[in-house]
Amino acid sequence: MNQLQSIIICTALFLSVVSASPFLGELSLSGSASGTQDDEVNIVTRYLPAIEYQSSLSDAWDYDVEVRWQVQWGGQLDTFDENGIVADPYRVALNLQSAQTEYIIGLQKINFGPSRLLRPLMWFDSVNPTDPLALTSGVTGISAKFHYEFGWSSQAWLFLPDDPIGWEGLPDQEGTFETGGRITIPNDLGQLGISTHWRIADASANSPDDPDLYEGRFGLDGFWDIGIGLWIESVYKNQQFSDSPFLQQLQSTIGADYTFWVGNGILLSTEHMLINIWDSPWVDDTNKVISTIMSSYSPTMFDQVSFMLFMDWETETPLAYASWGQTYDSFRFTLGAFYTEVVSSQGSNTGLSSNFSGKGIQLTVAYNH
Repeated sequence: MNQLQSIIICTALFLSVVSASPFLGELSLSGSASGTQDDEVNIVTRYLPAIEYQSSLSDAWDYDVEVRWQVQWGGQLDTFDENGIVADPYRVALNLQSAQTEYIIGLQKINFGPSRLLRPLMWFDSVNPTDPLALTSGVTGISAKFHYEFGWSSQAWLFLPDDPIGWEGLPDQEGTFETGGRITIPNDLGQLGISTHWRIADASANSPDDPDLYEGRFGLDGFWDIGIGLWIESVYKNQQFSDSPFLQQLQSTIGADYTFWVGNGILLSTEHMLINIWDSPWVDDTNKVISTIMSSYSPTMFDQVSFMLFMDWETETPLAYASWGQTYDSFRFTLGAFYTEVVSSQGSNTGLSSNFSGKGIQLTVAYNH
């Protein structure tokens, strides 16, 4: 834990004691099984206790402090006793807000872009679309968002070095910072977004003599509602050492959705991602195409049924996931079934963001207080 997180935690604990802020949390139990053997059954129990405090600094400024911890225990049944308990900060943030300005300081979640499942702009989170809890680690630093009277908004950030997240394959170089920004431009039919980011990655495992890998990203996205929803998300990434290239990559997703008014409405959406990698002595030129289709339906106000199908056209590898969930005041239940021909788990860098292998079932129960 860094010094910034420690300061925010101490501040939140002090304010919660003084003001008797409510103690919140989420307790969950998740299990998945692709067979009956101990190494084919995975169980994770997790508790996210939280303390939140809100108040005003002046007539123009409000603030809130959030401290949310993650206590986790579990794993495969054959190694369950060896994993022990893992406890890490999950969100530790101070939020300052006015009518047109917002500052967030600390461990926070940032995501943007219109794509749902295949997200080139998944820069600062690793949300798995098959995870009913939508858990993800965050980034530590300062972000600022500004809203303008003519409708535009801008965002800027400065983050401390950390482990890989999103599509990153390498951690940050120690002693450096990540920085970038975004502009959002609304229009009559939707909005456009322009994003940029810069960091220095630690490539000592690949190049011990020249470990600083300079990385720049530029993203362009748009969403339009023309009766059907249409969106595009594209990111160009350039990585190079001080004296030689390492990687150039272009990720582009196009998507569409439409609601068929049958019963309470069936939402159908599809996305297609093209990944191009070139101009590198380290990685062969690659053209990968991944497609998804998703449908969801809510037969009652408490139930939701959904289906996702991913296809990697290069390897002809499918991943299918179907789920049924129920939500009440404090409880959420999700029962899922999955099928894939992948032998080992797939990470986000492959596009099939899943921890599943083979075929099986998944059950998640969450209680919020």
